[in-house]
Amino acid sequence: MEKVEIEYIRLNIGGTIFKCYRKTLSTFQESKLHNLDKDKDDFDSEHNEFYFDRNPLLFAYIIDACRKGAIHLPKDICGTTFKQELEFWNIPLDKVAPCCLETLYRSKDDIDTIETLITHEEQTSVIELKQEREKISFQTRLWLFLDDPSSSKLAQVLYVALCDFFITGSDKKRKQRVWNTVMSLLVVVSTFIDVLSTVSAFQQNFTEAEIRSLEKVSGLLSQGNKTMEKLVTMKPKDYLFYIIVACHVVLTLEFLLCFIACKNKRSYMLCFIRMSTLVGYTSFWIMYALYINLAYIESWIVITVYLFLSYLQIAKIARLFYFTKRIPAFAIMGLTFRSSIHEFKILAFLLGILVTIFGYFFYAAEVFYNPKMSSILEGIYWALITVTTVGYGDYVPKTAFGHVIASACAVVGILVLALPVGIIASNFYKFYNYHGYSKKHIEAMRENHSDKNLTRL
Repeated sequence: MEKVEIEYIRLNIGGTIFKCYRKTLSTFQESKLHNLDKDKDDFDSEHNEFYFDRNPLLFAYIIDACRKGAIHLPKDICGTTFKQELEFWNIPLDKVAPCCLETLYRSKDDIDTIETLITHEEQTSVIELKQEREKISFQTRLWLFLDDPSSSKLAQVLYVALCDFFITGSDKKRKQRVWNTVMSLLVVVSTFIDVLSTVSAFQQNFTEAEIRSLEKVSGLLSQGNKTMEKLVTMKPKDYLFYIIVACHVVLTLEFLLCFIACKNKRSYMLCFIRMSTLVGYTSFWIMYALYINLAYIESWIVITVYLFLSYLQIAKIARLFYFTKRIPAFAIMGLTFRSSIHEFKILAFLLGILVTIFGYFFYAAEVFYNPKMSSILEGIYWALITVTTVGYGDYVPKTAFGHVIASACAVVGILVLALPVGIIASNFYKFYNYHGYSKKHIEAMRENHSDKNLTRL
């Protein structure tokens, strides 16, 4: 194979002529530019030049790097594109100047962020189901009806009928979101009523028959009369309880319909949020059946079950996590946490070391002068509360050395916690900014398939 032996070399890069000394191309010995070959490469003998169908703007920086010995990138260039250009010319990435490494690798991080968001949007949307024109069964349509308001004409008609009383004009997008809005409103109302039912102003006393039933179990509790005094006033007002029942009827039906319509029931029920919600709803309805018959219950075991279920129904609070699907900000927070696992590990590691060290020192300084400081565990607890800047005040230093340790613990805690927290906040900011771009990309995909593949009822 014949090597080029001329002093000057002409390179035609995408129609732009570059002329340089041959020794200039020898800067990077392993590169394609150093090993030009008339037989292997596209050599134009008429014009005595090599032709490469590449971007001349990017090549200008590569030929400049051959003159300087290091590759410098402009700030406004795509690092991924330039990396591909370096791979074509067989120039190692370690030839990039340290001042330009951020530009080279930043785009890769941006691409990973965008791909993560697009994957999340595709998984939480029904675009793939909509594209299966001939395969959408009634079960799938029911799932789409409950999960996506824009999946069918029937869904849109019902949503529009519900919101025409409140929304005027032809704002189609707002009308399509009514189902999610109604269900979210029911969750909020039900939760708010549960909160009100614990306020004394919205409570009433049990009847004498119900009190007699409760007395069967109050004697088994350690606090005796105090427990009974509290139990007899824990009955919510009747109108509050009716509202709670009405909300739970709709929410439970929606939960059951979603379970029936979902094809992968195993995955559906293995979700922690849905499992917790199911436990909460089941506890509520069993508790409700016992509540309306409380005056007629004779067994203390049943009364104990009633009180236990009253506590267990708190699991239904997990339904508030449904908002993570309907409000993008919550989904972005979830993606941020998953992408910041390494930072959380650093945070936990540093926090563990700090609270252990300061806990030991604080215990050693206070053990003989502070009656509350009876073990190192209490010192570690104090250090944890101090490092996180909570400061309950149940443990305070009594000695001068203890005050010094407490001051150092507070200052070091602020400095150390700020480092990983700042990185996590930066990740959230990045995901939040790119969320709009990924959403537009998904909408473009939907519009591209809507006329061809979307089947309407």
